[in-house]
Amino acid sequence: MKILVVGVNGFGKMHLSAIKDMEISIVERNKEVINDVMAKFDIKKVYDDYNTALKGHFDIVDLTVPHYLHKEMAIRAMENKNNVIIEKPIATTVEDAEEMIKASEKYGVKFMVSDQYFFDPSVRKAMELIKNNEIGNVNTVIVRDQRFFTHEGWRQTQKYMGGGSLIDGGIHFIDTLLNFGGEYSDIYSSSNHSGSIIEGEDNTSALFKFKNGITGLFFYSWSYANPPEVPAFEIIGNKGSIYEDCKSRTSWNVDDKIRTVYGDLIMNGKKMNIEKYDVYSKEIEEFKNSVENNTDVPFKPELALRDLKAVLTIYKNSLN
Repeated sequence: MKILVVGVNGFGKMHLSAIKDMEISIVERNKEVINDVMAKFDIKKVYDDYNTALKGHFDIVDLTVPHYLHKEMAIRAMENKNNVIIEKPIATTVEDAEEMIKASEKYGVKFMVSDQYFFDPSVRKAMELIKNNEIGNVNTVIVRDQRFFTHEGWRQTQKYMGGGSLIDGGIHFIDTLLNFGGEYSDIYSSSNHSGSIIEGEDNTSALFKFKNGITGLFFYSWSYANPPEVPAFEIIGNKGSIYEDCKSRTSWNVDDKIRTVYGDLIMNGKKMNIEKYDVYSKEIEEFKNSVENNTDVPFKPELALRDLKAVLTIYKNSLN
């Protein structure tokens, strides 16, 4: 199979490191970046123009580009009968996301948002434990992440992001919360700018009321200096609890063979050693399999749209 990776600076390198058994071409203009990735990865061809690249045939187009470009570039690839995997968020508006999903159906191609948090082994195991009633009826889910933002580049600009920290990094944790909690009926939220270098909001607190009676507590910040090390998620039931062991997280170095998002699980006070795998390779491999076997993609774009709608609802409610 042939894959075209568009944009290989930053997170594009993570995608390149996760691709197995495919012929790789890239679209990139930065000469230093090109030299760097050519030295590290087996790259067949380099393009400096996206439209030129699309004249070739690729089984998969992998887009790691700024958020505001998602719809235009994804649909252009779909029109050329390319299956598309794209970095989160799916888009910056619901209308754009729905248009992308409709285009994938119209042109008969596979479409998936790349969200390594969905593929994390601890998330999948926790969902299984909840389904099997291992901690009884869940009443509370807490999901949080706090750090101080130091990145440079387009993420500082609100119009490129479609918002601030929540739509970029926080949407990963929204996905985790919704996978544990289910469908929500109400969101009460507050977003503000608290001191990072980005233009958009960098601090969000939200309370989710789920239809099944679960309460969700959410906190995400890019303006938290010297944050404590705390579990990224806690799931509380009437017969026990599950939470993430933050001390067992792996690193995200490009050269590492196994990279997870979350650490192991602790259920009812006892550590569960989760079988780890590389989440970046996992998401690309499972998408590749869906293309080869003509099966549903593992992370359906409707779930990515669900996550975006929650983010945009938080933004809207925070303005009231």
